[in-house]
Amino acid sequence: MRHNMKKYLFIGFKDEKEAFFKEAQKLGVLEFKNPQGLRHIPLSKEAEAFDSAIKILRSYVLREQEIRHDVKLAYTVRSDILETKRLLDNTQEKLLALTTEKELIAPFGDFTLQATGIIESNSRRKIRFYSGKSSRKLEDIDENLVLIRAEQGIDYFITFCEMHLRHPDLMEVHIQEPLYKIKKEIAECEKLIAQHEGHLKDLTRYNWLLHWTLIQELNKTDLSFAINSASATLEATLFVVEGWIPENKIDELKKLLKENSVTAQEIAKEGEETPPTYLENSGTARIGEDLIEVFDTPSHEDKDPSLWVLVFFSLFFAIIIGDAGYGLVFLFTALLIKLKIKTLKGLAKRMVLLLAILGGASVGWGLLTSSFFGIELSPDNPLKKCSLTTWLVEKKASYHLAKKDAVYQFWVKKIPAIEQCTTGKELIKEGNASKLTETPEVVFNRDVMMELALMIGAIHVILGLARYLGKRPVGAGWIAFIVGGYLFLPQIVHATSILHFVFGLAPEKAANFGFQLLVGGISYSLITSILLSGAIGIFDTFMASVGIFSDILSYLRLYALGLSGAILSQLIGQMVDTLPLFIGILAAILAHATNLILCIMGGVIHGLRLNFLEWYHYSFDGGGRLFKPLQLHHFE
Repeated sequence: MRHNMKKYLFIGFKDEKEAFFKEAQKLGVLEFKNPQGLRHIPLSKEAEAFDSAIKILRSYVLREQEIRHDVKLAYTVRSDILETKRLLDNTQEKLLALTTEKELIAPFGDFTLQATGIIESNSRRKIRFYSGKSSRKLEDIDENLVLIRAEQGIDYFITFCEMHLRHPDLMEVHIQEPLYKIKKEIAECEKLIAQHEGHLKDLTRYNWLLHWTLIQELNKTDLSFAINSASATLEATLFVVEGWIPENKIDELKKLLKENSVTAQEIAKEGEETPPTYLENSGTARIGEDLIEVFDTPSHEDKDPSLWVLVFFSLFFAIIIGDAGYGLVFLFTALLIKLKIKTLKGLAKRMVLLLAILGGASVGWGLLTSSFFGIELSPDNPLKKCSLTTWLVEKKASYHLAKKDAVYQFWVKKIPAIEQCTTGKELIKEGNASKLTETPEVVFNRDVMMELALMIGAIHVILGLARYLGKRPVGAGWIAFIVGGYLFLPQIVHATSILHFVFGLAPEKAANFGFQLLVGGISYSLITSILLSGAIGIFDTFMASVGIFSDILSYLRLYALGLSGAILSQLIGQMVDTLPLFIGILAAILAHATNLILCIMGGVIHGLRLNFLEWYHYSFDGGGRLFKPLQLHHFE
């Protein structure tokens, strides 16, 4: 949940300033005002050096760690890592230069510069080396050129003349050292690189120590920054500093003030100053807090949406996955991680728990929709019998059978045997026995799943509006508008709603009542908007009505994405049936893994999107700044 923030002015004696800030850091509930307005406290040079050393070691597999609290050793190791890395980089640069030079002069052969000097002295001619693309004939360039090698579209020449040849297709190659010497230097560089990398690999055993020391440096930096944020007054005998504290931590603050002889007075925020946002969650709600941090920070007036986002994200993810088999894969993976890695803490532990929650939700929804790895279940299968969608489809069939309405007449024309049916279950059975691709069960199931997606969307938006009724009273009108629209629209599109065949609402009465709610809701919203915003409220009301309608329609993506995954699962099953057993198993594993990855991408992206875009703007202001108190960082 979110706790309101209080702003205090702290006044104390200069001699007690450092002790007060040290105790405040241990307490970890005070955020002192930053006079420089910086969003982040800059790292000290020492902390940056340790951070650089740690990043260097990330390129290597860690060896068994030496758990030691030795700051002096940490500084020595850090310097050793940075120096070794500097030498390694220099050696690699030299190796690159030598390798390039070797590739350039190797085609001319291995000879000593002393030998070429003797030839030049005796012949009184200059030996020069050239290379160029093999695009022109030798005689087209110069008759003094002697072709000695051609490799990969490049010609290599040598000349014995006093004149320097200049031609756009030629590049002169200057040989400063013989090939054998360059090869020797390359071998020495490779040896040095191996030594430096071996030394860095050995130093990885101090990775824990470096992290621990970095935390100590960060704590020192934070403390120093907080101390410097205080200003002096009364001829530098007192210090003054402003700070924020959650209202549920006031008792801890009083104890801190009493122990340090510091006075505090609650003060009002200045002008447009924005208080920080403090969220305090535990258990599964803390996982929801991790999710909302992906998008934005709640404002200091927002209600904490952490648990709401977690619940609905899990539901949306499960609908998009739409398969109990895939959910079992998530559960098994989470269990395996927990058993294999017993030291998981913090965010990593919460992410494993999130995986288990998503797996459980997927299993639950998969059972409700009788979906298990895309396998088509028989009507007598226990999973099929206890399925929510099967029950709804049969209820819908029974409703049309009892009413003998246009839907019933449509199916009787296609399947005359339906006319002899007395129950919805028999109607579905006769439809499945026909040779039609689009059977009553298929069509009714599609209609039910689409309506469930819209119903979930309507409920989700209504809950968002209801959460902020105290802050935005116009939301009451929009809630009536949504409920009215849900009741009224089936009559407009000549559809049968779950409200009709499950809850027994008469279509005409439901539509009439829905129309009244529609008119009343939008009228209330219009009048309220005009009273609050003036004439612009008319435009706001129109845009809000369009926005609510389009937002609820956006939830159809749940049906569409779930359907696409289900179709792929069924196609995989059909494909496997045509293959030999062993090949079929491998193909099924590969195909389901691919489909699962696609479903996960859709589930995460669209599951969060429906919360952050469609739902947030009804119950979330955002744009907040996280509460960052002066506290001791710990590394275990």
